[in-house]
Amino acid sequence: MIGINDVWRQFHSPFIHTSHVYIEEYESTLRELVKDALPVTKQLVLMTPFFIEANRQDDMRTKMDQYGIVVKRIAEEIDALFIDTQAAFDSVLKELYSASLALDRVHPTQAGHMVLARAFLNKIDFEWSKD
Repeated sequence: MIGINDVWRQFHSPFIHTSHVYIEEYESTLRELVKDALPVTKQLVLMTPFFIEANRQDDMRTKMDQYGIVVKRIAEEIDALFIDTQAAFDSVLKELYSASLALDRVHPTQAGHMVLARAFLNKIDFEWSKD
């Protein structure tokens, strides 16, 4: 889930460059974190950062999608469990307004957290119809 605030700060505080984490630094930091975690984990889970916005042409959404590509690439390289949280939100946004999932499109409401939990549980083949 690393990356949401890294992108958000570029739009929320555009003139405070010291708080920005651009994609190159993001990728190198994520790679370092993954490298440190791999020896002590059984299965690493990498989840894309997300922006709860259906308009793919929105500048912040476009940038967030680029950061998500970095996560997917690293997940594939290390055979991590990869969860595309942006895709999970995109599916729900076909029916719901973004503010019902996050007032600021960044920090999820309870409903937004349910989207994240469901994406994870679906990825690990959770059996929803257990008796």
